[in-house]
Amino acid sequence: MPALEYFMATTSGTSSLFNGTSTYSADFANVIGRAVAIATLPITQLTNSKTTLTDQSTELTTLDTKFTALQTAVAAIGSALGGSSFQTAVSTDNVVDVSVADGAQEGYYTMNVTSIGAYESSMSSANWNVPEVAGKPTTFTLVVGNRNYSVTAADNSAKSVADAINASYGSLVHATTVNVSPTDTRISLQSAALGQTSLDILNIPTSTPPSLQTQAPTGYAVSQSKASWDATGAPATYVLTIGGSQHDITPASNSAADVATAINGDPVYGLQVRASVVDLGTSSSHDYRISLQSTTAGPMNGYMTLDLQKVASPSLQAQQLPALSRSTAAWDATADAAGSRGTYNLVIGSTKYAFTPADNSAAGVVAAINSLYSGQVLASVVDLETGGSPDYRISLQGAAGTTYDIQKAAATSYQREQTAGALATYEVNSSGVINSSTTRNITVSTGVTATMVGLSGGSPVGITVTRSTSAINTALAGFTDAYNAAVTEVLKQQGQSGGALQGQSIVAQLSNILSSISTYSSSGQFNVLEDLGMTLGTNGQITYNPLTLMSADLSSSTGVTAFLGSATGSGFLKTATDALTSVEDPTTGLLKTTETDTKSQIANLGTTIAAKQAKVDAMQLQMQNQMAAADALVASMEQQYNYLSGLFQAQQTADQMYK
Repeated sequence: MPALEYFMATTSGTSSLFNGTSTYSADFANVIGRAVAIATLPITQLTNSKTTLTDQSTELTTLDTKFTALQTAVAAIGSALGGSSFQTAVSTDNVVDVSVADGAQEGYYTMNVTSIGAYESSMSSANWNVPEVAGKPTTFTLVVGNRNYSVTAADNSAKSVADAINASYGSLVHATTVNVSPTDTRISLQSAALGQTSLDILNIPTSTPPSLQTQAPTGYAVSQSKASWDATGAPATYVLTIGGSQHDITPASNSAADVATAINGDPVYGLQVRASVVDLGTSSSHDYRISLQSTTAGPMNGYMTLDLQKVASPSLQAQQLPALSRSTAAWDATADAAGSRGTYNLVIGSTKYAFTPADNSAAGVVAAINSLYSGQVLASVVDLETGGSPDYRISLQGAAGTTYDIQKAAATSYQREQTAGALATYEVNSSGVINSSTTRNITVSTGVTATMVGLSGGSPVGITVTRSTSAINTALAGFTDAYNAAVTEVLKQQGQSGGALQGQSIVAQLSNILSSISTYSSSGQFNVLEDLGMTLGTNGQITYNPLTLMSADLSSSTGVTAFLGSATGSGFLKTATDALTSVEDPTTGLLKTTETDTKSQIANLGTTIAAKQAKVDAMQLQMQNQMAAADALVASMEQQYNYLSGLFQAQQTADQMYK
């Protein structure tokens, strides 16, 4: 038997890989099958690896579910310590309503409400009827306090204007329409904060109002006391420095007012510099300073210095930025006529800032500028009076290189005050400190808010805050179940009969993390979880006894709270949260990254298997083509052999017949 025939004949059987017509077609098919089987061996190994990884991925997903549930259970303990677990009681009704939020602690507080305050309100002085000009809605100016706000509604109707105010400035004021009569609709404004303020709606002319200031590029010298004015001691002699010259001043006393009066009353020096007393403090804590301003712009005797000091003592003044503009004439403080309102523009360079002061006085305008724009300019009042008649001017100080101006426009005012606002006043825990507030919601302690609804009548009301044990009991029971479920799933992966993750390092890591949670200890009144009823057994499971928690909470609820702590602060919750974050963090968590890596390996193996299978398929096709050619050649040779054999057989038969 030929060698090829022998090799091909060593494997018997038929195959669907190849169907030929020659006698050896089955052998050709066996050759292809044997080659494909050998080439498929690595694919089989890779497929087995993929199956193993798929099983591991499934188990990782199961563990992820268990640890996510544990993480949720830990968060639930934190929620149980939050505001929802607290109860409040108030000794007197209709004085304060108390609400509790996260961070609250049990305690007792008192509150003496002397005023619940009032919200400023105003209403249109007549039926709202402002015609549109050229069919376009008017741009109104809403005034809240000193500040102006532009309002352009869909049309000029009272409802549209009120809606536009609420849409843009609802955090400052609430606007409503009021039908005073069937033919009289007005706009009512109420401030969002307690306290007296100004609420108005203006219609300001579009023309540019006249300038009230004269620019002084060289500036007026300005200085102010470095510290609160010291008025103690016997009357002293002061040295007034004006530019390059010094002059002695002897006031009646060392008070800031008397020193300023002595300067202004001097027939010579009072014409060169004006002194005024400013209070940088509050009504309850004054901080008096002396401000000096030159009456003429530019250097004085070659210098821009205005100073004040006691004889042989350090300087008392700090030199300030020069005033670069001053009112051209005595300030016109005439009060607004009914239905009219003075509104102003502060112009710095080419930028306008609109505002409306409480009144038209120089002091009122200065107060409004300094409260709104102190970061850009400093306004002050200087009295240039001569002969005993006040001559108030406004000076504007700022950085050099630009202009500073004030413009005034007479606007149409539509509102009149209805209710004067007032601040709420109260005292907490008989502290002797009377507080004022722009809101009736007062935080008396972290997480504890008292809303003032009435007066306490001179007798403080008591506020008691206690925490319920039931919410914590439910949360700890849930934590116990979730912890035990996680432990059980981890234990399934350990030992010789362990699950898909047997022998993987992540099993030991997860076990250590669980152990760090269940063995947490602190140095407070309660030291371990067992003190709150959670006992760790030798099997790694926790047994929970709610009676132990109840006893601990009754003996010291603050101790229980301190032991548990918070997720972001300290205590058990901080430790447990951090431990579980190291497992479940979407980016860096142990389980999350392991799951991602495993799925990536599965995907890569799938790609490799597909590529190798494609090569095997290509090899199979090539061998099928080659074997088909060989089979066809053999079949042809067999046909020739059969033909020649037939001829020889016929010849032999004929020879036998004719012998």
